Amino acid sequence: MDDPTMPLDSYLQSAFKPVDPRLIDGDLPNEGHVEWWRRGAASDEASTVDLVDALPHLRVPIVAGASKSETYRRLVLAGEKNDPGARPRDAIFENPDGVRASIRRHPAGDLPVLEFADRGDFEQAFHALGSRCEPDIISPSVHALYVSGLPNAVRARELRTRWVEEGGDSAAWPAEMKRLRAVDPTAFHDRMILLHPAPYAGIPADRVSASLDDAGWLAASQVLRLEHEFTHHATHRMLGSYRRHVHDEVLADLMGFTAALGRWDADLFLLGLGIDRGRLIPGARLHAYVGTLEKNDLPNLIPIIDRVARHLEGVSDLFDSKDSELRLRRLFRLAGDDLVQMTGDDWSESFRRREVE
Repeated sequence: MDDPTMPLDSYLQSAFKPVDPRLIDGDLPNEGHVEWWRRGAASDEASTVDLVDALPHLRVPIVAGASKSETYRRLVLAGEKNDPGARPRDAIFENPDGVRASIRRHPAGDLPVLEFADRGDFEQAFHALGSRCEPDIISPSVHALYVSGLPNAVRARELRTRWVEEGGDSAAWPAEMKRLRAVDPTAFHDRMILLHPAPYAGIPADRVSASLDDAGWLAASQVLRLEHEFTHHATHRMLGSYRRHVHDEVLADLMGFTAALGRWDADLFLLGLGIDRGRLIPGARLHAYVGTLEKNDLPNLIPIIDRVARHLEGVSDLFDSKDSELRLRRLFRLAGDDLVQMTGDDWSESFRRREVE
């Protein structure tokens, strides 16, 4: 069932909880799941089969209703090692040599990052890990995904086995699971980023810079995407929200563009969303972020996005810093203003003044 839609004024309300940026002093500690990945499927010695063993979701056939299937229940939820309906462990990827799992550092907390050279392999992982093995439509302009709350029955089984071996009562395991979850929300769930290489949002290199060739823009696009998805991780972890929403995309693209290009260009951002001279391009990426907005209000949202993007040009130099911790603190301060506030005539000046106070 689709989520209910809302009028524009409700859509524009921020979902981020306030946080004092001054409390961010140094990198945030890693969540527990990161070390499990670092020692296992994201280690230098790991193979793609190791990755599949860590993510049995990849073995579930992508078909409508898969998330309610017995195969999904057994492999993903119960942590069983096999099922008659599962795909072979060594036949998941079209290009296994183009699959790479690693731990990438970030001041918001490190994450496992899965990179796929083959578009089909990326879409397979997107469906399996981001859509509970359901064949949801993936826009051709999408080449990255931040995944959170991904159940990891493999780690749950390992933790239970170790607990019992150390003298724990198997009948008390549910209570122990509750305790572990209270200590670390990733005790039995993963967060990760999926990446596929392509020019960001389909923007051609010569539109970004006359001096930038295709290879340079492709490399910059990967930096942009990675920082974009880590920004979702930062707001989710510290501000209590991550939505497929324009507010989230504005923040993530600001951090991504300034990290990859050292600048923010309002026209580039708008073009990346599929807005050209105030009008939506067919297949615009923006459609992915307005599913909760009443359809008739979409034309009224576009000038708001345009105004916000141009006001950000007045403060974007504050995010060009090489100091990643400083950038993170400024992101949290920026997230304290909603989209309506950011359309104000004096917003840029006000934000700069608050930043130096």
